[in-house]
Amino acid sequence: MKQFYLTILLLSSVQIYALKDSVSVVDLNFRIPLMSDYKLLYGFAEGDKIIINYKEERNKKLKTFEVGEYKGSTLYSDFNMITLTNKVITIKKTGIYIFKFSNLSLGKRVCSFKLDRVPASENTIAFDTTVKERVVADTTYTTRRETYIKKEKYIVKKIHENQHFYVNSGSNAFFKGGKSRIALPLYLPKNTVKWYYTVVAFRDKAKVETMKQQIHLTSELTKLIDTSGGLGFLVNQLTLPPGRDYCGVYLINHNNLNNFFNKKTYSYYPSGTRENIVAANVEVPNTFSEQMYLAILNPSRTYGVNVLLSVSAIVLERELEERTIKDPHINYRKELYLDN
Repeated sequence: MKQFYLTILLLSSVQIYALKDSVSVVDLNFRIPLMSDYKLLYGFAEGDKIIINYKEERNKKLKTFEVGEYKGSTLYSDFNMITLTNKVITIKKTGIYIFKFSNLSLGKRVCSFKLDRVPASENTIAFDTTVKERVVADTTYTTRRETYIKKEKYIVKKIHENQHFYVNSGSNAFFKGGKSRIALPLYLPKNTVKWYYTVVAFRDKAKVETMKQQIHLTSELTKLIDTSGGLGFLVNQLTLPPGRDYCGVYLINHNNLNNFFNKKTYSYYPSGTRENIVAANVEVPNTFSEQMYLAILNPSRTYGVNVLLSVSAIVLERELEERTIKDPHINYRKELYLDN
């Protein structure tokens, strides 16, 4: 029996000593609604001793009470608790601790709660037990493959080179046969930026054959691109061949082709059309997504005409490669921390 009383005395001495050297953390009253939890968060330093006092003011039982590391293990728990007097818990590591009061009854609980701490040393007396909250940005990355343009350049592609056509006059075609109207289809490469044609007309067939040696549309365009470093040149920088007799060249689409051949009213695009010319260099922007034709007309009703026509396209060629792209994804979350 003496040993029992000695143990009680020693425990009481420890509690009195603890209370004497303790620092108040919180002393408050609160209510817990029915079927609810109430939580408190505080920070403590390693070696701290915390002293807990709790009472339900109407002597009602609290289903559970727990003290534990925030997102960690439980240090202490009690069930059907009405009071808790000078409960001492030693903190093993610095961190945030949660005090959880669970009321699972159909009535509210009116609680008083007092929490003190005994610092482990003089160095932690001023330890700030306030738990703060901040927003933290976490960045993750996903990768994807992307095709990009490594290099691009303009090149000239030959479409029609020195095509020779004999276009009869209207009367000769009627009485002697032959064609007084001719259409040349245009099959332009993909990524054509603009295209050019050179046309020259002579009654004398031999003149046209000689002129084939003087018209070099593709090579001239290539030199102009190389010299200007791109498309910064004018169409009048191309060599204009000498012509003598008249013809007409009309840029038309497929819907107007039959009307052109049947000498009915037809529509044409002025940007690529030249009427009553003996020779011309023509620049045409490639704004057409349909099948187009260069329709050649002999305006003379008496004489046939020999027409020489060359067509070249300027194409934007691209060298493509693949690369890996890292796309950032920023997620924001709330984080608890101690300001020590």
